[in-house]
Amino acid sequence: MPTIPVTVLGPAESGKTVYLASLFRRLAIPRPDLGFHVQLPPEQSTRLNKVYQRITSPDAWPDPQRRADISEWEFTCSVRTARDETYSPFSLTYLDYSGEHLTEPDGRVEAGDRVLGRIEESEFLLVLLDGVKVLRFLDGDLRLMEDLVAVFSHMLRSRAVVHFVITKWDVLAGAGHTVRTVRDRLMRHPDFRDTVETLLSLDRTRTVRFIPVSSVGLDFAALASDGMTMVKKGGFPAPLNVEIPFMAVLLDLFETQLKEMERHAPPESQQIDQRGRRLAWVRMVADRMPLVRTVLHTAAMRSPLMRLVRDHMTDAVLHYVETQVAAYGERIEQDITQLRDHLLRATSEKEALNGLVDVFQAKLTAFEAEYPGSRIVEGEASWTTARTA
Repeated sequence: MPTIPVTVLGPAESGKTVYLASLFRRLAIPRPDLGFHVQLPPEQSTRLNKVYQRITSPDAWPDPQRRADISEWEFTCSVRTARDETYSPFSLTYLDYSGEHLTEPDGRVEAGDRVLGRIEESEFLLVLLDGVKVLRFLDGDLRLMEDLVAVFSHMLRSRAVVHFVITKWDVLAGAGHTVRTVRDRLMRHPDFRDTVETLLSLDRTRTVRFIPVSSVGLDFAALASDGMTMVKKGGFPAPLNVEIPFMAVLLDLFETQLKEMERHAPPESQQIDQRGRRLAWVRMVADRMPLVRTVLHTAAMRSPLMRLVRDHMTDAVLHYVETQVAAYGERIEQDITQLRDHLLRATSEKEALNGLVDVFQAKLTAFEAEYPGSRIVEGEASWTTARTA
């Protein structure tokens, strides 16, 4: 099972740890509207559940990640096939770390080198935009861009596919903002616009998404009077869209996996046909063994030499041949059974992945309809800038 590195990029306090805990709680349970679920090693599962309990507690939020602390979470993606078997095509590893490694790098800290190396090797990057800082940016505070320029410089060293995740969407939605207005305002900043246009010009991607998420939901917390911190209002979290970035990543992976399965799948049907022909030949030989005995018996009546063969060798030789033919036939039958089982399993796995692709495409289509402007395709960035200038 291959492991795909996915890295969440975000400055300090952008909500990386809270997002991962909320994502795990959403995906750890098989849900009819998702079609898949994830698993973590027991120790990691316990740790993320404790983080989520901290989120739901009325008194405090999870402690921010310390610079020296780095956690790597391995999400195994599992799908239930038509044969009622669990199929795990691959796992994704997420890296959790202090955002200071991006905005305030310290060459003396070995952990910082690990973070930067991981960014460069990742196949997918999720860039978290802190919703509170985005709100202040919309009011003219440009400190968001100061943090993001540092993030972008690391991001563009990678060959990964990139999506932007706008966290704490409850704050922006409460202020009356939409994804389109937020996106267009961000795109008016030359550093942001040039970064997106660079991403869209590369061969690895033709789409950049802006995905609004709230790890706690629209009514669990509110912005305090200081305009910076979040205060809990009580009740239970109702995470919003946390699985959408995950689905955007998985959709690309599943489509790639299906292409590979088509390209490299062994021709089981041809092998079954070949072994079927061998089995037919073996059965024909077995059916003709009584005829061989009759021919030898007839020949023995005409020749003293053949009579000697019949009396001293026929039974032993024919018994040996019959035994070998039977054993060979059993091996062929076992091969055919295994090939058919493999063919059924491969078909079931492909059907499961195709089903997930359909689910994800439907979910993303519905998401884009609910949040117009959440997707920019190649050639649209300049048009968007001109329209909002």
